Amino acid sequence: MVCRLATKASVTAAAVLAIMAAPATIWAGACDDKLGETVQVTGTYVAAAQAYAKAFVFALRLDCHGKQEVVTVQRPTGNLPVCLPEQSVEVTGRLVWNRALVDGHYEINDPSKVVCVPGSEAEPKAATPDRPPPPPPTPPAATEVRRVEGKGMASIVLVGRYEDSRGAGEVTFTLVRGTSMVSGTWRVRTGGGGPLAGTLEGDGRRLQFRMENLAPECPGTFRGVAEMSDSMLVGTYSGQDCEGPVTDGRVDLRVR
Repeated sequence: MVCRLATKASVTAAAVLAIMAAPATIWAGACDDKLGETVQVTGTYVAAAQAYAKAFVFALRLDCHGKQEVVTVQRPTGNLPVCLPEQSVEVTGRLVWNRALVDGHYEINDPSKVVCVPGSEAEPKAATPDRPPPPPPTPPAATEVRRVEGKGMASIVLVGRYEDSRGAGEVTFTLVRGTSMVSGTWRVRTGGGGPLAGTLEGDGRRLQFRMENLAPECPGTFRGVAEMSDSMLVGTYSGQDCEGPVTDGRVDLRVR
């Protein structure tokens, strides 16, 4: 794929989320009570690890009955605002529970409203003397499995080969898979990479996707279709970069 393909999305989230009182449909407590409904929440913004993924996905942490739950917020077309670290962000959208991967998690896909709240950035912390690290947390009981799953965003890393009209090589995709969409980024060993966004069709195994290469020396855009499961992704793609059309693209990836 040598600076042509596009897929990898590894985002790490952590935040303290508060429920907001407003005229829209809002809940104040158990997250599960509002699954499938349009909700409005305000919480601390935590950005994706990769700069070019920030417009596609971020995360919040929600306090439900004293338990914090991570909510993945993603939009396949991008255009999400990028808030400051520790800034509050208001999100409106439909809350769902996704078990597409091994770990389940809460999601708001394609939100109707995302606003960084002005003046809500965290105050700088004063320097403190070095202290020994705290003891590791006590493992949760078996009855808490579902809630433990909710403390991190489910992601999947796939590694394999690509081949197109320009050449062939190794590629790594890291994806965050939702109930109806996939967000991610990609990288190849020889350089190049960028964001990926796509929608899942039918039973959730057929993926229509758009990939972007952000390498400054040869940017490009590609579209494709793939069959996807929890353990593999096989698909085809084509597109255009700085040198012209890219055709006959194929990827064959397996979970690392």
